[in-house]
Amino acid sequence: MDIEAILVSNEMLGVAMLTILAIFARFNRAFLRDVWRDQDRFWRIIARLALVSGLALIVWGSVADNWRSIAEYPYRYIQIWESKRIEYNPPPDWARDITVTLLIVTLVLTACLVARHVGGYIMQAVLIFPALAAWIPLFIVRQRLDFNLGLGFGGSWSSPVDVIGYLLFLVAAWVVDSLALFATFVILLMLVALPITLLLDITRLRRPRVKGEATGYFQSMSDRSAPGSQP
Repeated sequence: MDIEAILVSNEMLGVAMLTILAIFARFNRAFLRDVWRDQDRFWRIIARLALVSGLALIVWGSVADNWRSIAEYPYRYIQIWESKRIEYNPPPDWARDITVTLLIVTLVLTACLVARHVGGYIMQAVLIFPALAAWIPLFIVRQRLDFNLGLGFGGSWSSPVDVIGYLLFLVAAWVVDSLALFATFVILLMLVALPITLLLDITRLRRPRVKGEATGYFQSMSDRSAPGSQP
């Protein structure tokens, strides 16, 4: 396999997705640390299972499936003509079934964490709209970028300018493809989080965690209400 085939491969797109997630985790490490170190053991287990299933989903989709084909699924689904819904070079049915299973598991586990650490019904419903608004232009741009990827490298590998320009184009394609997939995941996540939150409320398992900044407030209220305290 030549260098160009490696750079445009599904595996490299998976590496790009993991890199973007690592950058996101870096900038949100305080929040993720709170999720990871939840005082409730049950929710610590959920956090670890969500991480494992999410990483397994990305790795499996990068090795055995096709992320660009998956990103096209919403577009194919809304097509009227059956011929427009054809998926070219699809993976084996069993591989796609595993991808879907991992996706469902990851969505359910992550939705549980959203219900506990992010917000309730209103916030979940509201978050669907910016994710959808981001998905539409990202999907349009990624279609054009992926088309250009299919045309291949038109410059000379001996020219630094051509090589740098192509690498910048590849980075842009990786980022746009990854963000389009993440936006799709967020939309699905919010749709799953709504019934999951309701189920957790019914079973009284949600118990939104009290943030650290609220601890001092409640401690102050307790001190004020104690016998002999001064107003």
